[in-house]
Amino acid sequence: MLKGETFRQFIMFCFIGVINTLINLIVLYSATEFLGIYYLISAVIAFLFAVTNSFILNSLFTFKSSLSKRTSKRYTKFIVVSIIALIINLSLLYFLTEFFRIWYILSQVIAIAISLWINFVGNKYWTYRND
Repeated sequence: MLKGETFRQFIMFCFIGVINTLINLIVLYSATEFLGIYYLISAVIAFLFAVTNSFILNSLFTFKSSLSKRTSKRYTKFIVVSIIALIINLSLLYFLTEFFRIWYILSQVIAIAISLWINFVGNKYWTYRND
């Protein structure tokens, strides 16, 4: 069970995650449906938009870390955690879409929900560990 500050951080992380999920889904859908980009490539593009927004909002509001000289090192760690989550996300997206024939948008929502914990734990205990 999450307690105190960790619980507050998790709730804020989830709230920001909802915002980033919407960004991700809008970019994914737009790139796939309007630009004709293959959905897995669109998912990577959507990830880049969402992860940058996520880093900024989580730095400021979840982990209350200033955007300072350490920002580039912290952003690198954030990207590493996010790439691990992305690999899991894309694997689930592909598996659910191709093998279970679940609509790619619904598959992405499921994949995002599952990779949420990897992102939170990795960022709380590695990226923002010393803050």
